[in-house]
Amino acid sequence: MTVKAVVLSLEIAQGLFGHNVTDYHAILGVPIGSDATTIRKRYLQIAPRLHPDTCPADLPDAKEQAKQLMSRLVNPAYATLSNDGKRAEHDVVLRMLHGQLPQQKDKVAIASLSARQLTTAPDVRTAYLKALNELAAKQYETLDGV
Repeated sequence: MTVKAVVLSLEIAQGLFGHNVTDYHAILGVPIGSDATTIRKRYLQIAPRLHPDTCPADLPDAKEQAKQLMSRLVNPAYATLSNDGKRAEHDVVLRMLHGQLPQQKDKVAIASLSARQLTTAPDVRTAYLKALNELAAKQYETLDGV
């Protein structure tokens, strides 16, 4: 599947163990429990990379891909997480899914190295923040990397 096809269909193959839930924290690269200021700061880091007028991509097709990512993923994530009420609802859904994990532990396939490291980390919170910061640093560097 080409990048363009993925962008236009916005099919997300990983995340939240196959549940039909979009993890807006992952899209913005912010930790669960982030406040509105942190969320806005991260959004303002991502926006110039994907906005059609400031996107560093040279090809018109790449600018369209960036525009699609911005309008269909990043903007909805920001709209949800920047609103206190919507963010609280989203966090409740994530907590519910987290609560179901012990019953599904045999059904969950851990695909990424970062996720496997989290399962064995002595301090999960520190490991989570470290992995998230590493991901966020390169998350929107290139359109192919998104």
